[in-house]
Amino acid sequence: MERERIYFYFFLLLVIFFISASLLMLLPFAVPIMWAIVIGIVLYPVHSSIERAVRSRTLSALLMSLIVFLFLIVPMSVVSVLLLQQVVDITQRLVLYFQSHSYRDVLEFLQTLPFVKGHIKDISPVIDFLKREEVRNVVAESLNRLLKFMGDRIGHLAFTAGRNLFYIFVFLITFFFILRDGPGILRRIEKLVPMQDEDLSSILSTIYRTVLAVVYGSIGTALLQALFSLVAYSIVGLKFALFWSALTFFAAFIPPFGASAVWFPLAVYSFFQLGTWQAVFLGVWGMLIISSMDNLVRPLIIKRGIEMPYVVLFFSTIGGLLKFGFIGLFLGPIIFTTLFTLFKIYERRIIGQDT
Repeated sequence: MERERIYFYFFLLLVIFFISASLLMLLPFAVPIMWAIVIGIVLYPVHSSIERAVRSRTLSALLMSLIVFLFLIVPMSVVSVLLLQQVVDITQRLVLYFQSHSYRDVLEFLQTLPFVKGHIKDISPVIDFLKREEVRNVVAESLNRLLKFMGDRIGHLAFTAGRNLFYIFVFLITFFFILRDGPGILRRIEKLVPMQDEDLSSILSTIYRTVLAVVYGSIGTALLQALFSLVAYSIVGLKFALFWSALTFFAAFIPPFGASAVWFPLAVYSFFQLGTWQAVFLGVWGMLIISSMDNLVRPLIIKRGIEMPYVVLFFSTIGGLLKFGFIGLFLGPIIFTTLFTLFKIYERRIIGQDT
């Protein structure tokens, strides 16, 4: 008996060691692997339909990988290149502007704006404060840091492009094998996990529903908001419309204002710089179409897939985003919904047995 116990703990120690070593080796590829898992979960029903048609799981997985490459990766790459061009253009314009204008010139320009000029007496204390030497130094230092940061980011474009190409390769390889071998891997995991089939099925179902809810409720809604905002920005004639729509996409994940944190200031800017109808159009379009998705579409889709209080959903989404990056939009809700499911299993299996 003692020998069997020693063997068990030694074997467990070996398993923990090699699992830890494997995770450390996979850590550099964590982001593309997790994206492959997420996209694989979302598109698995399509893969199943193609598999029934071609009667080959390998061929179906290969076709799905080609479809994802052509209709997801290629369009995203093109948009990223166009967006990068606009970011470079904006950075160059900022550098040239601050190289050819002093801090006093900027203040004088601000005082000529219509909404400032009409209330010059009311905001004179603010202007006097901005003219102080210490404020000027803080602003200059902040601008220098911002421009240096943007310059460094642009300077690392070659490295970033090469890394992203490698990540795309890792993503496609992982995506292919998830579709082809996913059911077999899942069945093996189910055999290894010492849980009741009902409880394990509940956990896996929770993870699946959470991924779908986040994809359709958060990312899908934010993508639609970005597309509709791109249309509006282009109609009113805003420069760098693609850049502003990208900001709208990322702002859509940040409550409480969401996408309105971008389109509303642009509507105000349009009123003073472009014209009245442009501002009115952008304001009405933003309220009725862009931001209505935040209030109607997103909560409806997410609540159908995720059964948790809104405040928990809020902290899990924002916390995951801040801690893990963009993939944290999935990890945060998955962690919390799985925890909620484990609580239910505990109540049913442990507490229920005692009562």
